[in-house]
Amino acid sequence: MEFTARIQLKAKALGGPVRSLTDAQIDLASHRGSRLAELAAGPADSAEKDARRELCDFVRRGYQQRLLTSTEGSFSTRVSDGRFVITAYHVDRARVQVEDLVLIEHGHCEIGKEPSRAVLLHQAIYERHPEIRAIVLATPPNATAFSVSSVKLDVRTIPESYIFLRDVPVLPYALAYGDGKELAAAMTPEYPVALLENGGALVLGRTMLDAFDRLEVLESTADAVINARLVGDVRPMGKAVIDELIEAFLK
Repeated sequence: MEFTARIQLKAKALGGPVRSLTDAQIDLASHRGSRLAELAAGPADSAEKDARRELCDFVRRGYQQRLLTSTEGSFSTRVSDGRFVITAYHVDRARVQVEDLVLIEHGHCEIGKEPSRAVLLHQAIYERHPEIRAIVLATPPNATAFSVSSVKLDVRTIPESYIFLRDVPVLPYALAYGDGKELAAAMTPEYPVALLENGGALVLGRTMLDAFDRLEVLESTADAVINARLVGDVRPMGKAVIDELIEAFLK
């Protein structure tokens, strides 16, 4: 409730209308499935153990920084081709342990566990983009305010924001559901950050730290833009500056 109130207040501060979910959209979310065939996995190898420990550290860090809350948000990291570990459904993100995470292997789920309901989306992204090794789906309040507003988040504020985030599109609500393949096609390693309409932020990374860094920069940029609008017009960097940044850092 507190997260929802903060998001609404931030969205109101943007000046545009706040976009509410329709009954059909709520129904779509309510019936989101994550059932996969079960996998009787053997003992974890060193790569899986390392991935589990790192993922737990970043999930707890995200909770402490109020980038996600309660049992919401899903983090995952690739172990090897066809294998990744992901947060479980309805497990407290503040206290998550390595044994709480769920191994997914070639479309099969670790036996006796229920993965995040966004598991098909994560799987589709890993299958389409072999360079991607980490995925974060979270609801940081400032960034999420833009996902429920008609106001576009312009990240051309400071060089770091543009270099880390590039342009941040808002993708249609329905893409986050189903098999995730259409949304995976809308993302690329070169443009790894998007807002999901009424659904928060989706961030891809070549490492877990890379993805988390982008999430932090996204939230701090959104916070700065919202606060700046209270003072006056936001002054973005011009095309010449953006072209210089692209030439120096992004080619």
